[in-house]
Amino acid sequence: MRNGMNIAGVSELVHEVQTEPREAIYRYAATARWDAGRGLRARNEPAVLGTVKSPRRFELAVADERGPAAADGPTPVRLALTALASCALTTFVGGGSARGVTLESLRLVIAADRVRDETTDRLTDLAYALTVRADTGGVDIAEVLAGMEAQSPNHRTLVDAQPLTLVLGGESEPVPAPPAPAARPGTPVSTTVTWSYSTQFTAVSDDDPTPLRVDQPKQIAGVDWGPNPQEYLLMALASCVLGQLARLAADRGLPERSWRARAGGQVDIRGLFNIGDDPIVPVHRLTLDITPPAEDGGPGEWRDLAREAVRRSPVVALLTAGHIVKTDLDAGGATAHG
Repeated sequence: MRNGMNIAGVSELVHEVQTEPREAIYRYAATARWDAGRGLRARNEPAVLGTVKSPRRFELAVADERGPAAADGPTPVRLALTALASCALTTFVGGGSARGVTLESLRLVIAADRVRDETTDRLTDLAYALTVRADTGGVDIAEVLAGMEAQSPNHRTLVDAQPLTLVLGGESEPVPAPPAPAARPGTPVSTTVTWSYSTQFTAVSDDDPTPLRVDQPKQIAGVDWGPNPQEYLLMALASCVLGQLARLAADRGLPERSWRARAGGQVDIRGLFNIGDDPIVPVHRLTLDITPPAEDGGPGEWRDLAREAVRRSPVVALLTAGHIVKTDLDAGGATAHG
């Protein structure tokens, strides 16, 4: 054990996926629902980890992006930033532990400028500020950081634009590239994720100090303390688009109805462990399935609203645009006893 990570257990997992490739595919999903009077809620669905199902579930009230800060829970953007930073740190802890680094403290601040107008909403100028205090055992922390940037699934999804399939009434269509952000100053947003132990993290944001818990399922070294980074990412995707959709429907004077969206994706953990000649690292096969309410108008009306909600979603743009992320490393308190 090092930093709460079972190194021998991870080695056994690597051996297992090398001999049985289907054990390497982890499938995640999340649903969001908007109801009149109850607002927006999101939850993860049971994950399928190779051939094992993880039955845990977490549900969150989600705040409207245009409403008062922290009024009803975290916003979808906060969920997305939490997902990105916590996945990066999970990969850092795993990589550092495998190399013999003993952590004392670890924190990652993810920051961006949020640029929006009446019809577009984008996060630009993304940056990480990583602070590490550790006994390195002679390991170069910059090498652990490079491994994090190369092998964190959510980070690679942010950097390497991923296709998103939109499913409307059972019919699939690709989501086009997002529009360019408006040429105007943005509003700074940030989230700070702090390592607690093993795969457990807490996340707080500049507009909401209420902590969010992050953890892995018990089947992969966690203790079911909270959703994992991929589950947060998919909850962010489903709730962001659904919130936009409910607002567009209200703006057009449509009757209040219940809307539902389901986001899905998968991770090939051979990419996380850098196994094979060309491993897939990002969260991929991303889908977003929107279920309409009882239709008052023609089927084209709600489909057009759904497409417009996707076009306006800052979380969709995070996943499908491709971003350059600046990283600053503070390892000034690290010691080398190797």
